[in-house]
Amino acid sequence: MGERGVTWTEFRAQDRSGMAEVLAGFPTQCRAGLALAERVPLDGLAGFSRVVALGMGGSGIAGGLLGSLLTVEVASVRDYTLPPWMGEESLIVALSYSGDTEETLAAFAQARRRTKRLLAVTSGGKLGRLCAREGIPWVEIPKGYQPRAALGYLLFPLLGLFRRLDLVPDLGEALAVLDGLAAELAPGETENEAQKLARRLAGRVPLVYGAGPTAPVAFRWKTQLNENAKQPAFSAELPELCHNEVVGWELTGRLLPQGTVIFLRSAHDHPRVGKRVEILQELLEARGIPWLDVPGRGEGSAAQLLSLLYRGDWVSYYLALLNGVDPTPVPIIQELKGRLA
Repeated sequence: MGERGVTWTEFRAQDRSGMAEVLAGFPTQCRAGLALAERVPLDGLAGFSRVVALGMGGSGIAGGLLGSLLTVEVASVRDYTLPPWMGEESLIVALSYSGDTEETLAAFAQARRRTKRLLAVTSGGKLGRLCAREGIPWVEIPKGYQPRAALGYLLFPLLGLFRRLDLVPDLGEALAVLDGLAAELAPGETENEAQKLARRLAGRVPLVYGAGPTAPVAFRWKTQLNENAKQPAFSAELPELCHNEVVGWELTGRLLPQGTVIFLRSAHDHPRVGKRVEILQELLEARGIPWLDVPGRGEGSAAQLLSLLYRGDWVSYYLALLNGVDPTPVPIIQELKGRLA
């Protein structure tokens, strides 16, 4: 049941754009993305020692996640310009769902002058036309999604490609875990884990913490809460936050009384990180700041990471319903783009 006796079914009237169906189809989207990788020729791409992923917003998160899943160095660039050290040794991957992201297009133009190892993932736009004209390998993904809701199409073609190069672990377990979560977390007769977490976060300001591989997942939670639930949320990374953010807890009760910490936990966390989390939870208790633990599912690192990510997507969806907003539209971003244009 929802608040004041309102059921989750009645809350779903807020989902006027059908985000629930898109979320439920995420595992299918991931498999379709893997299949798209088979079309990408490897000639001219192999031989790199580093991957540089260019992308912003819902497209750029795929680049951040790559660094947690590949066995080669990955640098994520969310800017108009490339780092000065990038050269021929790098494989540059441009990620832009629309194909018209101005920051990504600007950085990709620089990349073309520095290396011949280029790849793009996009639904078309200027980026797709450029690749088609110049013979640059690219993965054309389906149109009609919000970029943040097309993560399976943005990330999994790359995972499929790098799997062909033996740079990514087997994804069978991760996909099976996602299948189970899709059935478990979709709206049903009984309240599920994501709905319970959303209820505990209603009226709160989430502070999402990850460590190492789960740090980009914590950032994904933050951005999904921003865009879907239309509310403030923040993320930070362990162990770094132990050297700065924890000091800000001293005034959280006065300046951010709605703050709630969420720890994303993986069985593959460094043992000292696990110990730090235990101590941090005691420190939070002493200061009256609420916290939640969200453990990964499955055995392998990919399953743990993707299970945490997918549950965050569902939490942000249900929190949007509790907030009385449609999860899909992002009018303020459209306004900003309009003014820039």
